[in-house]
Amino acid sequence: MNKITFVFLIFSIGLTGVALAAERGGGGSGSGFSGGGSNYSAGRSDSFVSPRLRSLGVRSVPRSYNNRSQLFNAGSNRNLSLPSQGPRGEAFRSSFVSPRAMNSTMVRRNMASANSIGFRSQIRGFNARENVVGHYYWHNYNGSNFCHYYDRWGCNWYGWYGASGFYWSCWWGNNWWWYDPAYYRWCYWYDGWWWWQNPDNVQEVDVYNNGEYVPSNSGETQVPETQAATDNLTAPAQVQTFNSKDGSRMVKLAGNSHDAFLYDVSEKAAFKAKYLASGVTDVRFSNTDNGKPLQIMLSLSDGTFELYDADGNAVGNN
Repeated sequence: MNKITFVFLIFSIGLTGVALAAERGGGGSGSGFSGGGSNYSAGRSDSFVSPRLRSLGVRSVPRSYNNRSQLFNAGSNRNLSLPSQGPRGEAFRSSFVSPRAMNSTMVRRNMASANSIGFRSQIRGFNARENVVGHYYWHNYNGSNFCHYYDRWGCNWYGWYGASGFYWSCWWGNNWWWYDPAYYRWCYWYDGWWWWQNPDNVQEVDVYNNGEYVPSNSGETQVPETQAATDNLTAPAQVQTFNSKDGSRMVKLAGNSHDAFLYDVSEKAAFKAKYLASGVTDVRFSNTDNGKPLQIMLSLSDGTFELYDADGNAVGNN
């Protein structure tokens, strides 16, 4: 083997390794799940899979974000509806895939296509060309029909369609995200599964399995409902609580970085804890006595402020 042939062989092996990493769910530049990046929590490794997760068929566990701002948080799925027309202009008669079926064969097959190198290489083009708000752009990839939808907040949604129904996923931060309406959680796709990271505790990463969340670091099958609201808040002196006058919302400032979390404390809570921002020095709620909707103002340590609506969506920034 001459020198030129040897160099070419080594280069080809390197490209194959990159391709396999992307197929497993890692990202390229800007992905929160690229190996060894500064976005990972120290001490976490995707090489360990608990016996409980192995029994489900999980092959690897994603490393968690240290930077909470890299977790997708749009408040909800923005109430996206079904398309009115199908791929060929026919009346669209499908229904949404049940959340408990988000581990189905159809979903896994479609997400494998969506996360393939071939499809990911086309996403930037779709997002650049197909930017009319509220329009459904239908395509077919590897035999699967899907539509691209650009909403008025600037999010790019991809709706996947098959015999079992239709579901939306959002392409954001070089990853795919799905909203679980039962637990009010945004989950990301990694290596064949949907995963949720607790915004209150960056060390907690759970896998979604047919309506339940299985912690990646224990044998438990379900996260206690109160755990998300109390994890990482063990030092009372580091927690400040602010309540709205109407009694519907509460904001907690936790930790040395003064992370702000929004809670729906009304009788029919619409969501659990939501991360808003870090470096918060003060929290104020708008007056709703005049009938106007509630707004939340966060004063930041750099002298600026941010506004949010009652659901934790940024106001004036989207």
